[in-house]
Amino acid sequence: MSNIKNQLITAASTTFSKYGYYKTAMEDIAKTAQKAKGSLYYHFGSKELLFEAVVLQELELLKTELTIVFEDQVSDTRVVLHNYMLKRMEVLRHAPNYQETLRPNFYEHYDFVDRVKQEMINWEVEQIVHLIQRGVQKHELELPGDHMVYAQVLVMLLQGLEPNFYLKGEYDRLESHFDSLITIITKGISK
Repeated sequence: MSNIKNQLITAASTTFSKYGYYKTAMEDIAKTAQKAKGSLYYHFGSKELLFEAVVLQELELLKTELTIVFEDQVSDTRVVLHNYMLKRMEVLRHAPNYQETLRPNFYEHYDFVDRVKQEMINWEVEQIVHLIQRGVQKHELELPGDHMVYAQVLVMLLQGLEPNFYLKGEYDRLESHFDSLITIITKGISK
């Protein structure tokens, strides 16, 4: 990606997170980026496409952070799974533009949100399936049946928590309990 596109995405991320998608105008982003508004349209075509790029950047950061967790070959599989859930919540806590996509009125009006989220879900499920298979092979986990189903349910569970954690401001109040709750989940699948 070009340096100018990166600058525009950074400026857009800052502006969208400050004002929200609906209250942000392309002029606001251009002003923050210190570029002409035409430059935004040249590189992205529309406000929606620019916002999509911003959300994709936040999800790429999430993938990068989670990849580090999933690549831990030394720790017990339950520890890696535990770390995955904690890291996922922590990274998304600092992804205000992704959080904006959790609002029902946003999700209903922009098709790209479903596509972008589905790509992330597919990636997460694949990583969790590999992790579960590794845990079963190492005799650390006992999960009979379809590992894909376990992975899908775990991701759905975590996604179900997102609106309350991030939109209703419950993250700070509940953060101190995450470790205990995740321990309960991981003990349930222990051998």
